[in-house]
Amino acid sequence: MTGNHLSNMPEEVTTPAHRDPPSGFFASIRYFGPGLILSASIVGSGELIATTALGAKAGFGLMWVILIACLFKVAVQLQYGRHCICHGKPTYQAWNNVIGPRFFGLNWSIYFGFLFLLVSLISQGGILGGAAQVVAFAFPKVPIVICVAVLAVSLSLLVYKGGYGRIQNIAIGLNIFFTTIILFCVFAVQKTPYAYGWSDIAGGFSFKLPSEMWAIALTVFAITGVAAGEIFTYPYWCLEKGYAAWTGPRDDSPEWASRAKGWMRVMTLDALLSMVVYTVATFSFYILGASVLNPQESLADGPDLILQLSAIFTDVLGPGTRNIFMLGAFAVLFSTVFANAAGYSRQWADLFGVCRVIDTDKAGVRSRWIAIMSWIIPACWGTAYLLYQNPLYLVILNGLSNALFLVVIAIQALVFRYRYTDPRLIPTRWYDAALWLAIASITFMAWRTFGGILDRLLNS
Repeated sequence: MTGNHLSNMPEEVTTPAHRDPPSGFFASIRYFGPGLILSASIVGSGELIATTALGAKAGFGLMWVILIACLFKVAVQLQYGRHCICHGKPTYQAWNNVIGPRFFGLNWSIYFGFLFLLVSLISQGGILGGAAQVVAFAFPKVPIVICVAVLAVSLSLLVYKGGYGRIQNIAIGLNIFFTTIILFCVFAVQKTPYAYGWSDIAGGFSFKLPSEMWAIALTVFAITGVAAGEIFTYPYWCLEKGYAAWTGPRDDSPEWASRAKGWMRVMTLDALLSMVVYTVATFSFYILGASVLNPQESLADGPDLILQLSAIFTDVLGPGTRNIFMLGAFAVLFSTVFANAAGYSRQWADLFGVCRVIDTDKAGVRSRWIAIMSWIIPACWGTAYLLYQNPLYLVILNGLSNALFLVVIAIQALVFRYRYTDPRLIPTRWYDAALWLAIASITFMAWRTFGGILDRLLNS
């Protein structure tokens, strides 16, 4: 049962270093990290822009969309983590080594991954642009093009030589500040005219969805909770954290199976903890959008979007808190583009290796291309925003691409589960039920998306 376990990965990741997994939650905490990096990425544009906008437009009625988005998709994330620990391969390599039609030597799914990465070069510009709006607010005499350029260069400097430890620590630190403030604001709103009650919360679970809300609801479903891009990136962080290396190359020994089960258990706890973090934050953003912004005038996209969203704080805590909001908004948006720049640069390097554009078997090649893409990706994001300065539109584009790519993610998750799961590592029935529930929700939302697009094409 041995194979190319841990192939084509950096030496510090692939060096065999068997380590017995910890037992118990508290002993496992020191080994958490991959899920927390995802939380830093997740609690960003989806929450600050898309989720708040959904609450502003729909009121409390669509809270059920948030619940489904945050809770269901984690099962798919766990399947990717399990496969990574068992087989020791990053996502593109894993996809290219499974069954399915092949075109020009590549698995069919690789082409969809490539298209998703291309779209992300544009759509992520909405997040970078939102952060640039905050900088422009702080320095009103500085042109927006300079703000975008400074942020893009700053991202590249932080990421291009950033190892796993630095990425984990920076991402978590950037998120803590704003999450704390947003939770405080959820409780503070109860002492204002925008206070909400249990009847409002209960009304959010009527499971009704007006037709005019489908586009933004789909966006929120796709990019809140763990999105397609985060699920796809998760194995890279699991590898760099060390889960696969500590498990060791797959063999027939009971010791290997025991280590694999143990590190899968740690990985599961890490993922579930991050799910709690981003679920609480997402609900907080939605509640504030529904309670504070919904009674006001409609939310307009454009250069002043972040200023409009700052009404969450100025209307709840007073006009003097706008600066606090802006500082927190910058932290949450910058943490998203920071984590995504680090993750997408790894995806591009892996894709180049799978397509044989580069030889990742040679020492230093993968790291060099991660560094190169760490400069190219932020430059593309900044250019996209400057060409179309509507961050909400770009975020919705990001959400739609995530929603469609989730279908491919889901299909390959089932392939991982039912064709490549080691018989000794078969999960519980509860896990399988959760995985199928996630697949069903992803399929339904994707079907509704295609149906909406087709209706518009036919009626245009």
